[in-house]
Amino acid sequence: MGNSVREDVKIAPPYLPVGIDGVRWVTVEPGLFEYPIPEGKKPVLLGNRCSKCGRVFFPKRDICPDCFNDGDMVEKKLDSKAVIYCSTVVSVPSPAGIKPPYAYGYVDIPADKIRFHSLLEGTEPASLAPGTEVELTIGPFAVNKQGQNIIGYKFKPVK
Repeated sequence: MGNSVREDVKIAPPYLPVGIDGVRWVTVEPGLFEYPIPEGKKPVLLGNRCSKCGRVFFPKRDICPDCFNDGDMVEKKLDSKAVIYCSTVVSVPSPAGIKPPYAYGYVDIPADKIRFHSLLEGTEPASLAPGTEVELTIGPFAVNKQGQNIIGYKFKPVK
């Protein structure tokens, strides 16, 4: 494996965000978060909730793996506040083209009773300790061969 960005990853059409002149951005995967972010709004992840058992999922699911409810999943905007469950700092390049050092881990969103994997902002282990309060941010994490910034979601410590 090389250090280049995977070209088989499907990305959404490019947008030109406000305030970033001349740089084209693309989302890592359509439907994970609202983009572009409406002016004056905070970023939100787009998950879904099973209408039968109430369990929340991110990313979205077509079928609930708990109760096998099929086709009755309701889109849900997840809360932007989370808590780090566990994390690590990586010092080698990722196959997706993320340059080291970078951090990732699992975050819990208490309001939605959900835990999932995410990139984390920062590389100081003390600032990424379990129990640290974090908030959602949307930003670049790699550049593809066309020179477009690939953006995705990550969580940063609350100051």
